[in-house]
Amino acid sequence: MLNPDLILSPRVTIEELAKMAADSADVLEQVRDKMLEPFPRKQSPHFSIPQVAALCDVDRVQFKNLTKKHDLPAGEFRNDEKSRSYTLEEAIQCVQAIGKRPSRPADRLGKVIVISNYKGGVNKTTSAVCLAQGLSLRGLKVLLIDLDGQGSATMLAGLSPELEIEHDHTIMPLLYGEETDLRYAVRDTYWHNMDLIPASSAILAAEFVIPAKARDAKLLSQGYEFWMELHNGLGPLRGEYDVMVIDTSPSLGYLTQNALVAADGLLMPCPLDALDYASSTQFWGVFAELAATLPSFAATKQYDFVEVFLTKTKSESDLMASAVRGWIQASYGTHLSAIGIPESSAAKSAAAQLKTIYDLHKPDGSIEAYKRYKEPMDSLVDHVLAQLTLAWRRT
Repeated sequence: MLNPDLILSPRVTIEELAKMAADSADVLEQVRDKMLEPFPRKQSPHFSIPQVAALCDVDRVQFKNLTKKHDLPAGEFRNDEKSRSYTLEEAIQCVQAIGKRPSRPADRLGKVIVISNYKGGVNKTTSAVCLAQGLSLRGLKVLLIDLDGQGSATMLAGLSPELEIEHDHTIMPLLYGEETDLRYAVRDTYWHNMDLIPASSAILAAEFVIPAKARDAKLLSQGYEFWMELHNGLGPLRGEYDVMVIDTSPSLGYLTQNALVAADGLLMPCPLDALDYASSTQFWGVFAELAATLPSFAATKQYDFVEVFLTKTKSESDLMASAVRGWIQASYGTHLSAIGIPESSAAKSAAAQLKTIYDLHKPDGSIEAYKRYKEPMDSLVDHVLAQLTLAWRRT
């Protein structure tokens, strides 16, 4: 029986929906501006001497001696700080000059890493941006590529997808045949040594453009390998960047298929949740079926590494989470990373400011919560760097 107090709402027109969309975009931009005050752009963090020494993988005494020996910046006193700190650029300069971390050999090309999942809300974009930032902090030159029409990675990189990113700034000119590679789309960001190929809702058109090109090519009896668009477009950039990190949409559409073909390494974030686990198994099943339809790809493609890593991990006392962990281990075996990224108030606090954990100069709130999230993320970055190093040695 209907509630007698229920009031029938008026019907909604497309014009009203358009107005709602415009209003919400305005509010989002106001929120973004408020988050960034008093600056018009995101600002990169500063680093303490112990933090920079840790990035260089040396102790403080070694760091002091090596910076003097190599005539590197000594840091500065900033604002009300009681000790010297380094800018992001200065920190990376030190890492590249005296750090003990591995780097790409001069005779090797950069690698492409794709972060992908069938489902949203699994920490895919956050993981992709954190990985890009973390690898740059270890001295690598990184290109972050946003292939999600929502543009979340673009926003975390300091740009507004709908207000600042136009069609010509995205992958679309490549897909339309107006450009032969993606060098035109590269932009610098607030984060030193991390460039960006941005996205906006304009790239949603790719899901129509690519099949249309394939249909036209078939009608004209011309060969068109739609799955190679991104691979070919990234060709010249492999010599300019050590690593390219791609954030895909939560789907297996044409752009995601292109990313998976172009990738050298695949990473899938998977929360300890039954539905997320089920979705992850669907992803691999559908991808295997799609790959089998791509001529020559399935027979010859070899990835340097493919790993699933847990996100939103919970206490071992959570029985359901423990059960899901067992299912994931049974499903993915050696492809399951030992590293898990926990749920954390620190990550939520950073996200509320349109930041990642690496954007924070110091913890907001609990130091324990900050460390509980940042340390596993650091471990993930170090693990990926180790995988890249092995891949460079192998090729």
